[in-house]
Amino acid sequence: MRKFNYVCSLILAVMLPLMIVILSSNLVLRVSEIYVFHFNDSQVINEIPYNVTGSQMAKEISSYWSSFSGEAFQVEEDNGDYQDPIFEPDEQRVMGKVKNILNIELAAGLFCLAVTLAIYIYLLRNGYREALRNRYRAGAVLSALLLVAQGVCWSLKSFRVRVYDFFVGIELSEDSQTLVTILGDPFFRTYILFASLFGAALLAVLTYAHYHLTKPERIFY
Repeated sequence: MRKFNYVCSLILAVMLPLMIVILSSNLVLRVSEIYVFHFNDSQVINEIPYNVTGSQMAKEISSYWSSFSGEAFQVEEDNGDYQDPIFEPDEQRVMGKVKNILNIELAAGLFCLAVTLAIYIYLLRNGYREALRNRYRAGAVLSALLLVAQGVCWSLKSFRVRVYDFFVGIELSEDSQTLVTILGDPFFRTYILFASLFGAALLAVLTYAHYHLTKPERIFY
């Protein structure tokens, strides 16, 4: 039993940082605020030849990432009696492939959450508070290191190019530059900022809850 509990505590120390990094990096892409901030900060919406507002584009992108329907991504420009599509078919394929990757990543993050929660409850109910404190401390440090490493990696253009080529690998034509313009290189800075802040906030909330659940009982007050 001791060996089993020891293995569980090690799994907890690994799953905790994976859960924090995966969920924080994934969920921020599903909220419109990150895109509104990016469009206001970079003004890239003004660089595309369409009459679309930043808030409209942000809402469409976040809604697409958050939905589980099989519909292709598209934003339409209002030209009086007509609704003209903005994105080309190859851009739609890129968005569709990225959406599938994000959904797989979300499933992995939820799996890590379930395992972390199950092990934490098991150890807490069986009175292994000291083991929980030690493993959580290690997991929290590893979480912080992974958040920093994530930011450093995404700031490198060579890393971004390799990730795109490996997971997406769709070469856009010269006529398909709208997606590159609005979600190209400037966007990674906003992504790093939001993912890091969300990850740090999640870690802080979990640490606060963990402290109150496992703090040693005081004899003298």
